[in-house]
Amino acid sequence: MTPLLLGSSALLLVAAAMALWWGLATRVQQRAAAEHAASRLAQPAARTPTDDARNQRPPSKRWQDLLRRAGLSPTVRSVVLLLVPGIVLAIAAAMRLGVAVFGLFVFALYVLGIGLWLYRRMEKIQQRLVSQMPDFLENMVRMAGIGNSLSMAFQSATQNVDPPLRPILDNALTYTRAGMDLDRALQHAAQSYRLRPLEMLAVILGTSIRIGGRSDQILQRMSDFMRDLEEVQRELQATTSETRMSAWVLGLLPIVAGLIMALGSPDFFQPMFHDPLGKKILLVAALMELGGGFLLYRLAKSL
Repeated sequence: MTPLLLGSSALLLVAAAMALWWGLATRVQQRAAAEHAASRLAQPAARTPTDDARNQRPPSKRWQDLLRRAGLSPTVRSVVLLLVPGIVLAIAAAMRLGVAVFGLFVFALYVLGIGLWLYRRMEKIQQRLVSQMPDFLENMVRMAGIGNSLSMAFQSATQNVDPPLRPILDNALTYTRAGMDLDRALQHAAQSYRLRPLEMLAVILGTSIRIGGRSDQILQRMSDFMRDLEEVQRELQATTSETRMSAWVLGLLPIVAGLIMALGSPDFFQPMFHDPLGKKILLVAALMELGGGFLLYRLAKSL
């Protein structure tokens, strides 16, 4: 039964890879348009001081930044709450099957699942932050157009912004009240979120405050470009969502099926960890799963 399940999983992975490959040609043009638009916004012309400061942050600060980007409290309590259920599940699985290695495997899968969940939360928050930027920039343009300075326009536009962008802007205003320049305050407040539009806004504000110029026109063009970029990305995600979901389902299907078999019938599955042939079958299954998962990942990323 187990070799049949492994063979079926391998065939499913091959079929998914072929389906993704055949559908790739129809999406090349949309992908190229989205990448061209994203590269203009995401790639800086030169290395900025924010990049250097980010790379020099200690590991503890990086974990706190990761939790902030995921919308969680950057405390040890949050880390403990995330890990304790995985430890309990790993102990229960090891006791159920009577094999400590299986408990470690379950804990590794739990950590992987938590990582994917955090990544998805960060992605959603980043999308919400980017979607709020055009309205904020247009409010700044209107305030600057009636005679307000950039600092006053920034402060007035912040009052009409909702979370998750509002706390970042409020932190920047707090730093300015402490004597920091507006551009440096905005860079410092947005450092944990790694949001390029805010870093670009900080550069524009710093240049306009120190040198001058028609910053309202630059902000308006930046707002229009971000709206166009968001529309292109939304169309691309809608086009490829079904294929990416199929890749996730097919990639996780063998793992979920193996866990259900092991936990539902431990007497049947336990010899796989002790018999030499069973160990070889598990090794082959793990290699096939890694190879098929990597292939699905590469094909899904190419869409």
